[in-house]
Amino acid sequence: MKPKDEITERLRRAALASGRTAYALARAAKTSYAAMWMFTRGKGDLKLTAAGRLARVLGFELRAKQKGQVEHGKRRVRSRRT
Repeated sequence: MKPKDEITERLRRAALASGRTAYALARAAKTSYAAMWMFTRGKGDLKLTAAGRLARVLGFELRAKQKGQVEHGKRRVRSRRT
């Protein structure tokens, strides 16, 4: 999966798992119901600003990886230098 697709899918899955309706998510993220409905159904994408607001609503946090870390699945592992 491409990095941008991974972020989009994680956000989409979190939105669906939140148990909130598309209308409630749209209001909380200050975006249109139509855009949120399409996004949660996998039929469209959100603009970056709307995606950022949705991420905040869902409790997401964007952090840079520390130098020397490699991500394996969901767990981050510090790479070993030999």
